[in-house]
Formats: sequence, C-alpha cells, structure tokens
Amino acid sequence: MAGKRKNNTQLTTLRKPDGSLTADIRETLQHMLEYFVPEDKDNDDTDFHTQTRTQSQEPVDTAYHKDFTIEEIRNAVESMGNKKGPG
Repeated sequence: MAGKRKNNTQLTTLRKPDGSLTADIRETLQHMLEYFVPEDKDNDDTDFHTQTRTQSQEPVDTAYHKDFTIEEIRNAVESMGNKKGPG
C-alpha cells in the first residue's frame, strides 16, 4: 500500500450554459452560487409563492404556538445530562 494514496480531485472549472469554461476558481465559485442560490425576486413568484410568502410573514397565533417561559427553558436545560447537547 506504500505510495498508493488516493488523490483528491479539486474542481477548478465548470462548463457554463454558453458552453465556455470558467477561467479560475473565483469564477467557478461565482457560477456555482448563481446556479445553486438563485435570487429570490417577488416579481418571479407564482400565485402559490405569493400566498406562501404572505402566510410566512403573518404571526402565528394559536394555543399551540406560544412563547416559551423562562421556567420552561430553565427546566429543559437543567434536565439535560452532563456533556449532553439538546437533540
């Protein structure tokens, strides 16, 4: 097994929609961001998106959706074991 280390491949270029390749790592990262994290524009919304956006901005006001009290938070923290995180 000596000398048979697995080489990690580094992605340095991508093919853009026009068929050209990105020139450097900075352009590659910019292209990835534009592809995977598109801008969220209100004017591109469908009726479903508009309704969802409106509903997400309304406060939730039901018996099941109320703020935690200080006592509830304290009890939850104190009930956790040592060296344990909330799961």
